[in-house]
Amino acid sequence: MWIIKIGGSWIKNANLIKLIKLLVNLDNQKFIIVPGGGIFADSVREASKLNFLSEDQSHFLALKSTEIFGHMIKSFENRIHTTEKINSFKEKNLWLPSKILKNERNFKKNWESTSDSVATWLYSNISSKGLIFIKSISLGIKNVYKIEALQKKNILDSNMHLFLKKKKNLKIIGPEIIQLLESYEDWDNLLSKLNFLKI
Repeated sequence: MWIIKIGGSWIKNANLIKLIKLLVNLDNQKFIIVPGGGIFADSVREASKLNFLSEDQSHFLALKSTEIFGHMIKSFENRIHTTEKINSFKEKNLWLPSKILKNERNFKKNWESTSDSVATWLYSNISSKGLIFIKSISLGIKNVYKIEALQKKNILDSNMHLFLKKKKNLKIIGPEIIQLLESYEDWDNLLSKLNFLKI
């Protein structure tokens, strides 16, 4: 089972529905989607500033914003199973994180912990084969990127490395994922074309 983090910027991508359909059509692949917050999280940021919300309050609402995107994804494809738990995943899953992470003491609740950190926390707390970040920015294929370098460019959030717990099977890809999925032959071949992340 793999965790697939879909960046919130995909909300504005014309290929979003195609991406979801291509992922769900992968045969014999069990995965968990962790959605970003995108424009929904941006609204939380604005409301937070206007109403002087605490970081804890703002972070909980930001988690809720990822769930709005999650329900949007679910509306495209009824084969996706949404869940708040981390011990009852089915074949095609989408995780709603707010209930668990609201009370998770070891999860830093600030604006530096975006959905990248959410996905990394999940990866480190369940049995999974790896974590794939799908971003909107073009990153090419078969490259190696250092996490720190992408954090400095704001492509990955600045807290995500704190939740890795020595797990290292991390991949990242941009909109190139569409072409890779359209020419999909087998899972291992697809994985070999994704970019590798290292600490």
